[in-house]
Amino acid sequence: MVKEQILKLMSNQGCGVLPPEQIGEESKMFELGFDSLRYMELVVLLEETFAISFPDEMLEITAETTAGDIVKAVQACHG
Repeated sequence: MVKEQILKLMSNQGCGVLPPEQIGEESKMFELGFDSLRYMELVVLLEETFAISFPDEMLEITAETTAGDIVKAVQACHG
């Protein structure tokens, strides 16, 4: 499923720092260890994995950006 694949890419099996089981859709990106640089690595990884172009409005993370927001953005692009 797409959601599980995205959360895995956010984990230490992708470009994140935490194990997959510690990542939920409600997790805030900063709490998951993502800063702007690591987030851009994730964007590139998502674009390559799903052959999508990430929406411009999602290219910056804020303190409120959650893993669920990323999942929804990818699903909207991926169809």
